[in-house]
Amino acid sequence: MISTKQFILLLGILLSCQSSADIIFNDDFQDGNFSGWVISGSGSAAYANNYAGNYSLRLRNNKAATHTFSTANFTAVSITTSIAAASLESVEQCVAQVSVDGGSNWTAINTVVNGQDDGVTLYTNSASPTGIDNNSQVAVRLKAQGNNNSDYCYFDDIEVSGTSSATPPSCDYDCLSGSGTVSRSELSYSTLQSAATGTLVDMSAFTLPSNAANPTNNFQGNLNFTAVVRGWGSVKDSYNYAAITDIKKLPDFSYEFVQHGSHLIPVDRGLQITSHYLWQLILEPGRVWDESADNGYSRASIPFALQEYGANCTHNGVLTFLFKSDGSMSKVAYEIASETCEYYQFNSWGRLDASYTPAAVTNAGQIKSDYEQEVSNRMLIKPLSALATDYPSAGLSIATLGSEQTAANRSAFGVAYNGVNYVADCDTRQGVYPYCEVMSLPSYSVAKSTFGAYGLMALEQLYSGAKNASVASYATGCSSSQWTDVSLENALDMATGNYTSAGFEVDEASSAMANGFFLDYTDSGKTSFSCSYTRQATPGTSWVYHSSDTYLLGKAMDQYLGQDTYNWLVDYLYKPLGLSPSTYTTVRTFDAASQAMAGFGLTYHVDDLVKLGELLNNDNGNIGGTQKLKVSMVDEVLQNTSYHGLNAGTNVDSYDNGFWIWKADAALGCSGDLYIPYMSGFGGIGVVLLPNNMLYYFVSDNNEHSFVNSVAELDKLGDFCN
Repeated sequence: MISTKQFILLLGILLSCQSSADIIFNDDFQDGNFSGWVISGSGSAAYANNYAGNYSLRLRNNKAATHTFSTANFTAVSITTSIAAASLESVEQCVAQVSVDGGSNWTAINTVVNGQDDGVTLYTNSASPTGIDNNSQVAVRLKAQGNNNSDYCYFDDIEVSGTSSATPPSCDYDCLSGSGTVSRSELSYSTLQSAATGTLVDMSAFTLPSNAANPTNNFQGNLNFTAVVRGWGSVKDSYNYAAITDIKKLPDFSYEFVQHGSHLIPVDRGLQITSHYLWQLILEPGRVWDESADNGYSRASIPFALQEYGANCTHNGVLTFLFKSDGSMSKVAYEIASETCEYYQFNSWGRLDASYTPAAVTNAGQIKSDYEQEVSNRMLIKPLSALATDYPSAGLSIATLGSEQTAANRSAFGVAYNGVNYVADCDTRQGVYPYCEVMSLPSYSVAKSTFGAYGLMALEQLYSGAKNASVASYATGCSSSQWTDVSLENALDMATGNYTSAGFEVDEASSAMANGFFLDYTDSGKTSFSCSYTRQATPGTSWVYHSSDTYLLGKAMDQYLGQDTYNWLVDYLYKPLGLSPSTYTTVRTFDAASQAMAGFGLTYHVDDLVKLGELLNNDNGNIGGTQKLKVSMVDEVLQNTSYHGLNAGTNVDSYDNGFWIWKADAALGCSGDLYIPYMSGFGGIGVVLLPNNMLYYFVSDNNEHSFVNSVAELDKLGDFCN
């Protein structure tokens, strides 16, 4: 024998199949909560009642629960409710009501009275009140009408269905083939309707599932929310950042998006200045799909990153929400569980009230077209493990690659070889990041190569002799005598002869540099500090690492060009190279000068890192048959000359033209000299330009810079000594 509820559910399924109705809203309370319902009235607190394994919403005395929803674009709408009661007397009753005017007037659609109150039997009724079709302000109210807490009402299986009159958007890009039947234990429909803070979940909850269906709703317009502090947990905090007011709060959010097939594209790309005094924001393209259990809503997931104001410290997160084309939406759930930031690491999570305002977006067609081009420009990606299967004779140990960096502190790493980018999973503290291909990766001092070096190489290619120009002549505010004989190339080489200590990175790590340069966010302050070093050696003879030297180089290039060098470099080099829009912006000073940092402050995707490395390593500074970088300077970086740079702290490290150079023959067992150039960034970032057109890269944040074991393993495939 089946129970009354089982019979009702079976009947509902049969009727649904016959009428082909779409589910607009339902709640059977089987998750043990009643999130999304507004509780009001007098009496004991509302309660999720469990009887024989079935949950219902229990209301006592004169308690009520109200839920609003939209039936826009639906006809033949019907509301079904089930009610049981106990201990009713006289005229007391339990009633389900509907309003079609936002709650001003109510109509009863199901009532249970004294004599029907055995506490077990569910009385089910369906109704289609006048005015309920195609209505954006429908509300259902479940109400106990007793006189004390001994009067019990149990409400269950609230379902609103109808026939959709809207034409679902056709899929025009990267369509999905799944049925929408998805097994989901985290961030379910009811969870995303709840205002509770929530908990940390595995990143798979934000990931496009394998059986996802094409989205039946369209998102084009503005997503808006005001951030409040939700869940937060410290992992590492070297400088007590947690004491800073509002650091645990996201920036307020108001950004436009355009849906293209199963993708959701932010209109504003790259680093976004926000009203939050600590966090800037980076938005990347996400995905949109349908799941059968989402009650007619589509589900969106969007990767984002917080980047420290004026610095490069980057925390990667994801947000997700449910929405309909008419602007209906759930809470926004967000989670941050990884970063590339050596000194400040944390987890953050929560759910926030949000709104979606549908609106036509200017140039939406161009945004879609540009995005398609961006994706098509990416190098072919395979998992890192495929390197061993693609080249089985090499006998590679994939586990050795990246082993120098602690796994918990790696954001990304991989190998580019023969036109394929072999990428490891982008791990977080809560599983694999869903959007590894667009994870925001900070450059830190890799920018000294990809901005400082490439910028000067490009200038020298166009204007022969530019590298010999005087810093004092072009870096405004740095005209003192000790800079007159310092060339732009000297600044790139960090061989200005102006410093305090020649010890390995003593100046760079000093409190004077921290306070006078890194923590001064004005151009005047940074310039004044950068130019304050006194003459200690002849320019070009002694290497002393200074981020401030690259800053002066950036200023001088601006003046030499007569325009902003970074914006020029984006058009001259980055866009022709097919880099992502994330590279089109950089950290700048917080004043009218808006001076680019030059030596740090860029953001990359893994594809960008590979292309920037291969521009030299594979293509010698040539893009599509046009020489973009000065060949003689490229040859110096690639060690095609007898000069191998100035000593940079050890007997195997030197530095030239904004690149580090590793004398690798002893470590790899080569019979002759072998010099390998590489880019390096704070915390543990490396892009290694290996022989025979191979590239190895890693992005981490535990001060683990070594790559010797990984390169030795790749030597089995690359034969670097020959």
